[in-house]
Amino acid sequence: MAYRVIQWATGNVGTHALRAIIEREDLELAGLRVYDPAKEGMDAGELVGLPPTGIKAIVDIDELLTIEADCVNYNALGTTTADPLGAPLDDIIRCLEAGYNVTTSAIDHLIHPPFLTPDVRGRIEAACQKGQATLFGSGVNPGFTMDLVLITFSRVSRTIDSIHILESISMAEYTSVGPMTFMGFGQAPDAFSYLDDMHSEKEKSVFYASLLQVADAIGFELEDVIYRRESALTDQDIELPFGTIKAGTVAVQRLWFIGVANGREVLRNEFVWRISDEVVPGWRVGGRWVMKIEGDPTLKVECKASTQMDAKRPTSITVAMAPLNAIPTVCKAPPGFASPLTLPTWGGGYLSGKAHG
Repeated sequence: MAYRVIQWATGNVGTHALRAIIEREDLELAGLRVYDPAKEGMDAGELVGLPPTGIKAIVDIDELLTIEADCVNYNALGTTTADPLGAPLDDIIRCLEAGYNVTTSAIDHLIHPPFLTPDVRGRIEAACQKGQATLFGSGVNPGFTMDLVLITFSRVSRTIDSIHILESISMAEYTSVGPMTFMGFGQAPDAFSYLDDMHSEKEKSVFYASLLQVADAIGFELEDVIYRRESALTDQDIELPFGTIKAGTVAVQRLWFIGVANGREVLRNEFVWRISDEVVPGWRVGGRWVMKIEGDPTLKVECKASTQMDAKRPTSITVAMAPLNAIPTVCKAPPGFASPLTLPTWGGGYLSGKAHG
């Protein structure tokens, strides 16, 4: 059975998702929502370098939601906008109420339902019941590397003393100004920080959602959460696809989000985001995720990802695939607000015809 899917957005993440939907035998592209009027009427295949599909890009949402489909895969910008629980959530609610299951990478807050305030969660649950639909939010961080990966590895632990996860990511190939501004790149060190605004209060931080999901899965309570950030400046101008980073502005961000339990620091999520490997290389360069569980046994796992598709950014394709690969499982699930802790285990991708030596 092929699940009929409406793909929403064709940016850095949505382009990967659209290609995957077209190529997979268990998914059928039913509709395509775009924001750029210049793309309206273009064939979906043309937008990702594939043969024509017969599905034309649509801007108007009312028209889009007349299409018969099992799921909307929503990849619009969300968390990196000023109000992620505003227009992006309104779109998702509308889809749910119309009877579409929704998988999404747009709003990081959705990765763990208990993280959300009762009013937001209640609104989502009401929409799910009205449309008899299921919502699942995922991504890579949060949604996989900083939570689901270590939850999975903890299944073979006898005791856990502490967990440290490091994300090291280059953002030098990003083309959108919005996310770069949100991350603080190219800003003066004393400029207003969207990162601090989001993360200094745990109830607003998507990284707290990761910590909470891990604690809930392993079975302990967080007593406190600590947030810290430091930045490093470039001493020369840097030319990037989205613009110029001026000398004396932020080129590297380093953050910690730490969960305290049993009176000590137990969960330590560390992030190094950069647009230059030349600035403080000692903070870690290269794209990777490193997880270490201290305990019995002690486990250390390092993951690197690469892709040659589109902008060649592995974060974009992995963010796209995390919710998309869940579509069959989500479509089979009972109506409601789902998470990895409530859905059955599933795999991802599809078996290609290529062999690698």
